[in-house]
Parts: sequence; C-alpha cells; structure tokens
Amino acid sequence: METRAIVEKTAQRAGKTMGQFVNEDVRSFCQGQLTQSQLPASPRDLQVQVEQLTQLVEGIAARMAEPARKGFWQRVFGQ
Repeated sequence: METRAIVEKTAQRAGKTMGQFVNEDVRSFCQGQLTQSQLPASPRDLQVQVEQLTQLVEGIAARMAEPARKGFWQRVFGQ
C-alpha cells in the first residue's frame, strides 16, 4: 500500500481530513519522538529533522494538489 493511501485511510478512520491528520497527529507523534530522546538534540540534528519533516509535508501537499486520477469507467467513457 502506498504511503498516501495509508495516511488517507488512517485520517478517514480518525474522522479527519489528510491535512488535519498530518497537522495534528503526525506533528504530535514527531514531537513525542523528539522529547523521548535521552540526550538533548544538537541544533544540527534539529535542523535535519525539521528539513526532513518539511520535505514530508511538502511532498504530501504536492500530491494533494494533483488532479484526481480518472477511474476506469471515466477513462473508458471519456468523462
């Protein structure tokens, strides 16, 4: 299963849009991961993590902006 499909399904089960899910749940998970660290993160480590999260969110946002793919019947009948 693609990452996007998993995120969509999880968001739907939570009764949220993908944007809400990413903003609330993924952010909360990531913050929890950062606070569980035994050693304080170095500024460079934090910068790398912020860059990775930024790329993740930008990738999701770019895919959400893509036009919806046509289904099989739409392709067959050209609608």
